[in-house]
Amino acid sequence: MAGWKSSLASVLKEHNGIKASDGTIASHETQHKRSTVLYQAFTDLREMGYKLDSVSQLKGRHVEALTRHWLSRELSSSTLQNRLSTLRTFTSWIGKEGMVESTERYFPNHEAARTSINTQDKSWEANGVSATQKLDDLRALDERVALQVELQLRFGLRVKESIMLRPHLADKGSYLAVSIGTKGGRDRTVPIDTPERRELIDRAKAYADRRTASTSDPSKSLKQALGHYSRIVAKAGLTKVQLGVTSHGLRHAFANERYTHYSGNSSPIEGGNLRSHNWELDRFARMAVVEELGHSREDVSTHYLGR
Repeated sequence: MAGWKSSLASVLKEHNGIKASDGTIASHETQHKRSTVLYQAFTDLREMGYKLDSVSQLKGRHVEALTRHWLSRELSSSTLQNRLSTLRTFTSWIGKEGMVESTERYFPNHEAARTSINTQDKSWEANGVSATQKLDDLRALDERVALQVELQLRFGLRVKESIMLRPHLADKGSYLAVSIGTKGGRDRTVPIDTPERRELIDRAKAYADRRTASTSDPSKSLKQALGHYSRIVAKAGLTKVQLGVTSHGLRHAFANERYTHYSGNSSPIEGGNLRSHNWELDRFARMAVVEELGHSREDVSTHYLGR
C-alpha cells in the first residue's frame, strides 16, 4: 500500500467515526462520504504531480490546487462546499486547523461562496410575519401542528424532529434530548432554560398518550403526519409563495436568539459586529448555536447568523 494511503487509513481509523466537537458517533453515511472525498482528493493531488508520502504533509498550496481542480470540473455549488468542508474537518484531525480558509477564499464570485453565507434574515418576524399571530391561526386549524411549529421556534427543531419528538422521553429536566428523526442520526441537547420552554414541553406531553408516544396523531404514519403538517401550514399561508417564509425560518429565529443569549450581542445578520472586537466570544457563541441546531462546524453558523 502506498504511503499516503496507509497514513490516510490510519487518520480515518482514529477520527472518522467521531464528531470532532463533542465525541459522539458520526453516521455511517457521513463516514463513507468523508472517506470517499479524501481518497479522491489525495488521488487527484498525486495525478497533479504532488507526490505526498504522508497525508500529514498536506499544505495550503495543496488545498489551493485541489480547489482549482474542482472548479475546472464545474462541480455543483453544494459539492464544492461539501468537499471543502470535509477537507477542513480533515486538517483539524492532523493538527492543522485553520489551514482551510473560508469558501469565498477559494471560490470567489462563485455560487458556492454566495450561498454559504446568509445575507438576509429569514426569520418570520424579520419578514413581517408575526409568530404569535400565526401560532394562533394554526391552533384554530390544528392544535397538534401548532404545537409542533412552536417546538421549532422555541427549541430550533426541524419539522421532522418536532413531529417525531417523544416529549416524555426527551425531557431530561434541564435540557431536551433530541435523538429521533435527526439529520444524519446526530443526537443533540437543547437547554430548557426559560419558563416558556418548560411550559411548552409540559404541554407537549399532553399530546403524547404514553411515555413512548410522539407529538403526532397516533393514527397517522410518519409519512401521513408530514403530509398533514404541510397541508395545515400551507392553509395558514406559511409558504414561500404566500408570505415569503417557511418553517425553516423558525430555526433562523432560534439561532439568532441563542446567539444573543450566549454573546450578549446581535448577530451580524441582525446588524451586530461582535467578531471585529471580540473574536473569541463570537466563535464561542457560534459554536454553541450550531451545536443546539444539530451541527458541529462553525462555518454552518453563517447560514443562520451571517458573517
